[in-house]
Amino acid sequence: MNKSRKKGLKSKSQPSVEHLQNTKWEVLVVNKDVVNAFCLPGGKIVVFTGLLRRFSSDNEIATVLGHEIGHVVARHSAERMTRHLFLTLVQLVVLAFVYAPDLVQSMSTLFLELPFSRSQELEADHIGLLLMAAAGYDPRAAPHVYEKLDETAKSSEILQYITTHPSGKKRGERLRRTGTMEEALRIYEGRNQGTVIEGFLRAF
Repeated sequence: MNKSRKKGLKSKSQPSVEHLQNTKWEVLVVNKDVVNAFCLPGGKIVVFTGLLRRFSSDNEIATVLGHEIGHVVARHSAERMTRHLFLTLVQLVVLAFVYAPDLVQSMSTLFLELPFSRSQELEADHIGLLLMAAAGYDPRAAPHVYEKLDETAKSSEILQYITTHPSGKKRGERLRRTGTMEEALRIYEGRNQGTVIEGFLRAF
């Protein structure tokens, strides 16, 4: 395969990062005893002090921030808007034949919306793991963070968290998978050794 062909294939395999070029990242801390964080359009990340008290180490905080940035990198907000429009159209079609709005809404949420939301969370976990490693934070801390979040959610009965997010155990297990964690550790070790990880940032 000639060089130009290889170069063309490589460029096609690189995800677009144009949507990140003008992003101005900013972390906003809200003084409220809530164990939560979320990212707003434009790069604003909101972190509650309850979460900062729950996770005190830099590696743990980097896990949370990496996850939220992962949502922006993967354009999850745009995906959710498109998905919501699609589901609305599907519901309208179904309601034209079966008028049971509550049932249709419940089935749509259970079988379409929640699996999609959980899939996005797992993708953000993976992207966040690589980002924190590239920033010099130990990725081995990440699985423990999600497991601790799961414990917090159950103890406070935050049902919305439990339904829209995969279990902390599942998230931790996925990140501990040999290939996933090895990839993150290679990035982390290369970062700490001062080596250049060519193309990593362009991959996002």
